[in-house]
Amino acid sequence: MSDVRTPIMLEYTFSIKHKGCWTETLNDAFPDVRGTIIYSYRLTGTSITMVELTCVGEEKLDELIEWLGNHPVMNTSQLVSYDDRGQKAFVSLAGDYDTDTEPVLNVLLRNNCFPTIPATVARGREHWSVLASSHEQVSTAHEELRQLGSVDVDSLRTPDLDGLLTGLTEVKEAVQSLSPRQLEVLSRAIEEGYYDSPRACNIEELAELDSANTSTVGEHLRRSEAKILKAVAPMLDRPQRMRTQQN
Repeated sequence: MSDVRTPIMLEYTFSIKHKGCWTETLNDAFPDVRGTIIYSYRLTGTSITMVELTCVGEEKLDELIEWLGNHPVMNTSQLVSYDDRGQKAFVSLAGDYDTDTEPVLNVLLRNNCFPTIPATVARGREHWSVLASSHEQVSTAHEELRQLGSVDVDSLRTPDLDGLLTGLTEVKEAVQSLSPRQLEVLSRAIEEGYYDSPRACNIEELAELDSANTSTVGEHLRRSEAKILKAVAPMLDRPQRMRTQQN
C-alpha cells in the first residue's frame, strides 16, 4: 500500500522593512498615512500596484501622489479616486523596479506562498500573512525576503482551517440573519465611513440620510453589530486557546 501523506498547510506572518521601496519611507514623508496593498502584479516587465491610503488630508493629496510618482522604483502614480470624508485615496502605481529591490509579492508567488489578506503598510514596514504547503517554501521565501530588507517573523503555524471555515460560515449566517432594515442601515454606515478610523461620519449624520431618527439608527446598528460579533467571537478566542494548548 502506497504511503499517501496528507499535505500540510502553513501560515507565515511577517513584516519587512523593504529597503529601497516606497513603503520604507512613506511614513517619513507622511507620518499619519497608512496603506493597504490591494493587489500587485507584473505586466510586460512593469509592476502594477493598487494601494489604498488612509488619513490623507486633501491638502496633502497632490503632494503624496507626486512623491509616489517620483520615487526611484516608480514610473507613474495616478489617483484613481478620493473620499474626502474618509480621507481615503485609491492610487495606481506602475514601476519597473530597476533598482536593487523588487516587489515582495514577486518573491512570495515564485515560492508558492499566497497572501491570505491584503498587505498593510505602517511605520516603514510591510505586514504580510501568507499560506504555504511546506517548510521548504517558507524557508526559501524567507531567505529571499532577507535580501530585500529586515524581516521580522510574527508567527509560523499550522492554521486551523476547519475552524476558520466553520467561523466564516457562522459569520455568513449572521449577516444573512439581519433584517432588511438592519442590513440597509449597516451597509450605509460602512459606505459613509462610520467604521473608518478616524470616523468619517457620526450617528447624527447617518440619521440625516435615513428616514428614522438617531436613536432608531443607533439601535439598528447595535443589533447588527451584536449578531455579527457573536459569530466572530469564537474566531478571536481561537489563537489564545492554541497558545494555551502549546504551553
